Amino acid sequence: MSNLEKFINDNRAKFDDEMPPSKVWEHIEADITKKTSVRFLSAAVYRWSLGAAAMLVIALGVYFFTHKPKEELATKQDTKTDSVVSAIAPDESPQIYQYVKMIDARQEELKALSKEQPELYHKFINDITQLDSSYNLLKTRLSVTPNKEMLMEAMIQNLELQLSVLNQQLNIIKEIKKTKKLNHEKKYGAI
Repeated sequence: MSNLEKFINDNRAKFDDEMPPSKVWEHIEADITKKTSVRFLSAAVYRWSLGAAAMLVIALGVYFFTHKPKEELATKQDTKTDSVVSAIAPDESPQIYQYVKMIDARQEELKALSKEQPELYHKFINDITQLDSSYNLLKTRLSVTPNKEMLMEAMIQNLELQLSVLNQQLNIIKEIKKTKKLNHEKKYGAI
């Protein structure tokens, strides 16, 4: 036995004669419950945040699968109201269909060129979206207006304007490409 153990055994009565104050145990219990409640609280917050993140991912997935981007909305004409146009003005329907077909083709060309000039493309598509919304407003008024001929003429003019704007936009992008090509040739020389 070591000297320390012998000293403790000989003087045990002197060591065990006092009791710690009751507040010491209260403080120990408070610290223990605080630490366990913090653990349980952080685990609960962690679980809730995981659940919220999962719900957010699911909601975004549903949104992107159900809503079409703005560019796609601008390129597609509403077939339900196109049937209204053909029912009200069957003589004008083929002409409107041709314009819509040409507009869709130009928009596809514009979309193909959008990779080179994305900022310009977004400005262009906003212009077309505004014209397209005006056209759709005219189509909705077609069934309730008394002067259908004048409204049909306005719809055709709107489609002509859309086609003209798209042609101008395509020409602008082609001129930009041509200018870049010429600048490149001047800078590096024709090979």
